[in-house]
Amino acid sequence: MSRFSLAATAVLPAILLTAGIAHAAAPSVTATHSLVKLKPSDPPPAETTARIAAAANELESFQAVISGGDSGVRGVSAKISPLRGPSTISPESVVLYRQAYIDVRTPSDDNGMRGMIPDALIPNVDPYKGEKRNAFPFDVPAGETRVIWVDVHVPMGSAPGKYSGKLELEGDGGFSASLPIELEVFPFELPSNPSYATAFGLSWNGTCAGHFGDAWCNGDEETFDELRQLYGMAGLDNRISFSKVAGAPVPASGGQVDFSRYDRTYGPLLDGNAPTRIPGAALSTIEVWQRNPQAEDYAAWAQHFKDMGWYDKLFDYTCDEPPLTCEWSDIKPRQDRVKGGDPTMKSLITTTVAHLKNHGLYESTDIIVPVVNFVEGKVGDYAGDNSADYHQAKADGKTVWIYSSCMSHGCGNTVSGEYGGDPDLHGWPSLVIDHTSLQHRAMPWVAYNFGFTGELYWDSAYSFVTKRDPWTDQYDFTGNGDGTLFYPGRPDKIGGSTHIPVESLRLKVIRDGIEDYEYLTILDAFDPDAARDASKRLFPHAWSAGDISPEELLETRREVAKQIASHTKKTGGEVPPSDLRPDNGGAFGSKGGGSSGGGGGGGGGCSASPAALSAGALLALAPLARLRRKRS
Repeated sequence: MSRFSLAATAVLPAILLTAGIAHAAAPSVTATHSLVKLKPSDPPPAETTARIAAAANELESFQAVISGGDSGVRGVSAKISPLRGPSTISPESVVLYRQAYIDVRTPSDDNGMRGMIPDALIPNVDPYKGEKRNAFPFDVPAGETRVIWVDVHVPMGSAPGKYSGKLELEGDGGFSASLPIELEVFPFELPSNPSYATAFGLSWNGTCAGHFGDAWCNGDEETFDELRQLYGMAGLDNRISFSKVAGAPVPASGGQVDFSRYDRTYGPLLDGNAPTRIPGAALSTIEVWQRNPQAEDYAAWAQHFKDMGWYDKLFDYTCDEPPLTCEWSDIKPRQDRVKGGDPTMKSLITTTVAHLKNHGLYESTDIIVPVVNFVEGKVGDYAGDNSADYHQAKADGKTVWIYSSCMSHGCGNTVSGEYGGDPDLHGWPSLVIDHTSLQHRAMPWVAYNFGFTGELYWDSAYSFVTKRDPWTDQYDFTGNGDGTLFYPGRPDKIGGSTHIPVESLRLKVIRDGIEDYEYLTILDAFDPDAARDASKRLFPHAWSAGDISPEELLETRREVAKQIASHTKKTGGEVPPSDLRPDNGGAFGSKGGGSSGGGGGGGGGCSASPAALSAGALLALAPLARLRRKRS
């Protein structure tokens, strides 16, 4: 996310081709920002220094592009130096990934890319188990490029100012290169738990199916639970909460609910005690996960989550896109069971305000989540700005989130009715592989502009179940990667001896959009007009991602950061209370009081570091702590 002409060139001595006149193009390394997708056949960027900028406790990336030149280069490896400036950022705060490609032969729509598209990010040393994987060494054929994704976490408390370091590369035949890195740390800090709520799906059977070919990991409960933990941590590392992280339904009968396995597996993710890259990152949302819950079961869920301090995160996913997945007539009886268990438990439905009112369900629905195409449509019944309905819903005390679906690329014949697709597909927020990174990053900006405070996404591992090999095929609902944001990190595929999630490039760009939203909410706390003006200029419409350049987004982000810095300089780093910045780490709780300059583990302040945990908490963390790491 930074500004971002990034690049670097390291050229080997010229190779004489003819009598001292013509010279071969030697292998080289250059760099670019995180908002482009480079195919192997694309020309490399020409910049000579990687330049990034970030707040403290922010993750920021750039891409180092290795060109094979006329000869190619084999056996390429890389390592990063400390980043030195007002303080020192250790190489342990940086993860190096090799980008892997998926061959897109059927684009998601007419706007989609074809060919070898970068998406999977294979770590050199993974951030979960600390194992060396097979990202390096790699070969770069003549006339092609390969790309290293460099992911920097600026630690909490990092002093603002300019930092420098280098990415050092070596290869066979004497190849060596050094890519200068310049990092600017802004004089403010992001909270560990974002103000932007996320409720992303994670197929209950996807993790084991993708890694072991069996929904239940061949009956191994410990492996089943560990994979769910790891994927939950991968979400939090990218500022995303998997509200469906619980895989095995919680056993219950007649209001007697056994939470022992649930608490052991998911408690650290809910408490913010898991060993994530972002200290103190915690799930902001979680769904009731039980077969056919009755009122007495909902009561048990509510009481247990209150006892554990998690209640502000809990909701019931009552129905998705009625009448596609449930009848309208089915919804009120279920809501009666939810409210019969506890009148304050939240009920979520993905639909419009108008539909809820037409079916008499507006009053009983707490979380309303429309698809983005219905918030500001281009044609038909939803043409124009429909956000007034959701502003009123917020005034009525409801939570409003937003989501994208296959409507952003056209659903083909896979979905019927009004959810079947939009006739004009240009520029919608989208998470499919062959759409642009701007489309992946757009939704939090659109949400801010239209008054939504969070985002729902239906699944993150769908192709783990539907495809024989998600590394080569993630085509679902006529979209490449629709419902899948990971690759199964099996040892036979990525090396090492343990199974881990392999993040996608898209996941990193989604994270960057969530961090953009945090910038906007901080500026909004000081000067709402300035924040709205910046965001609206960039995204005047819900589909504006197709009309702007990466440089425009990055420049807008820098302008917002500059304005924040001017305000925090006057306040000593304190940020005023704001309705957009929850202070308790939950998606529905009290607002205001948040500050990027201090506080506990909630959404509005800096979270406690692992060093501050109690001895008891550390003992409880032992199984997860063994998952993490040494990193380079």
